[in-house]
Amino acid sequence: MSPTETTPVPLRIAHRAGIAPEATAVRAAEGELTYRQLDRRARAVAEELRAAGAGPEDTVLLGVRRGIHWAVGLLGIWYAGAAPLLVDLDAPDERLRTLLEAAGTRHAVAPDTYAAAMLQRRTGNELFWASTTTAAPTAAAPPADIAPGSLAYVLFTSGSTGMPKPVAVGHAGLAAQVRTLAERYGLTAGDAVLQFAAPAFDVSLEEALPTWCTGGTAVFVADNVLSPAELEPFLAEQRISVVNLPTPYWTQWAKDLERAPRPLPDALRRVVIGSDAGRTADLVTWAAAGHPPVVSCYGLTESTITATSYEPGPAELAGFAGDELIPLGEPLAGVRAYVLDEELREAAPGVPGELYLAGSCLARGYHGRPALTSERFVADPFAGVPGERMYRTGDRVTRAPGGPLVFLGRADDQVKIRGHRVELKEVEAAVAAHPDVVDVVARAVAAPGGPQLAAWAAVTPGSPLTPDALRRHLLAKVPGYLVPAAVTLMERLPRTPGGKLDPRALPAPAPR
Repeated sequence: MSPTETTPVPLRIAHRAGIAPEATAVRAAEGELTYRQLDRRARAVAEELRAAGAGPEDTVLLGVRRGIHWAVGLLGIWYAGAAPLLVDLDAPDERLRTLLEAAGTRHAVAPDTYAAAMLQRRTGNELFWASTTTAAPTAAAPPADIAPGSLAYVLFTSGSTGMPKPVAVGHAGLAAQVRTLAERYGLTAGDAVLQFAAPAFDVSLEEALPTWCTGGTAVFVADNVLSPAELEPFLAEQRISVVNLPTPYWTQWAKDLERAPRPLPDALRRVVIGSDAGRTADLVTWAAAGHPPVVSCYGLTESTITATSYEPGPAELAGFAGDELIPLGEPLAGVRAYVLDEELREAAPGVPGELYLAGSCLARGYHGRPALTSERFVADPFAGVPGERMYRTGDRVTRAPGGPLVFLGRADDQVKIRGHRVELKEVEAAVAAHPDVVDVVARAVAAPGGPQLAAWAAVTPGSPLTPDALRRHLLAKVPGYLVPAAVTLMERLPRTPGGKLDPRALPAPAPR
């Protein structure tokens, strides 16, 4: 039976395996997989997970790195009816333990026995696991019959309470977004799409899933920290047609091409950027050089990755007056975007307000956190349908009459650090956990390579703690993007007579 608009993503991929089994689904440093091979190996993973008791609404740690094992593990978890837990395997052990406990995770996929044992040692838990290397028998059971409303995946974002927030995305929302993005990017079975994002980023799903649902090839780059100039030969060799890159990385690429003009690989037809704000001047110079069209995307984990997109035409490019922020653009199909004031009234055109998102894109909420879910996912008074919700993004935007949404800044203490959403409260909580720290404040400060975290900490009298020692302590506890680049230790933080922090009295961040 052919998929419908509501068919869950894993069942759409299984359908592709049935109609084009010998087409290449995955290409990576360790080899290739056809759709038939990907489907069979995923079924073997699913059988092992089902035998271990994993099923609908269970989270399964995706304990593999980029490449063939990631593809097999992801699809195998879904074929079992369960939901992958996407994490950074390079995070400190304590962080991994916290995430697995918060998600209630008891199962994992891993390449082999040794990798599984290491995961169990690092997390301090017994994990029932399945191998991504097991060969599937021809008679392997078909994928589970997935309900559209069931849990598709869980991914953690930074939390304002000092604890990471587990975002729970449902299969219905994921299916809608994948279908929309495949159409937005014009994907076909002839496309080779770069798999560039780290597995702990949901953009990795945006790269792979629309590709597989349309029969294309996901091509994994072995090293995603190489420079854009070093990436170009790989794009040419692999005949990559679509790339999805972090905006700062694309900005670096655009400026390098401006300094050293050269043609890009001829198969490349579309560039997607996102995760941070870009500048219109770079768009103008990129387009003037005749490079492929750029689509700038905006979204959040809570909006199932991408919610709006912007692709300027020649007239818009010519109309940019200077070096402005690239607009957020317009909502994707099925997404509603509201610009609201503090009373949840629609702001007049040109008047700033907070951006709220609604529609099929919304996640189910925060996994196992009903109070936090009800705080951020609120009733949508504009939908006209009972039970509809909208999500408070915390982003301040404006919209001119007939124009795109334009980003103005944050309405809270959330910042973007190297593409990661970071709540300053979580940074402060991590610093404050050190036994010698008695008071702390964190801020984002401007730096040549983009915003960096800075922290000012008051320590106990006579403490031998140094900034480098505090940073080493943090690196053992939290991901690197939560560790301040600059740490200033003080006897006490400057506060007003009423006890509030006096930010104007903070000294300049201490250089490293």
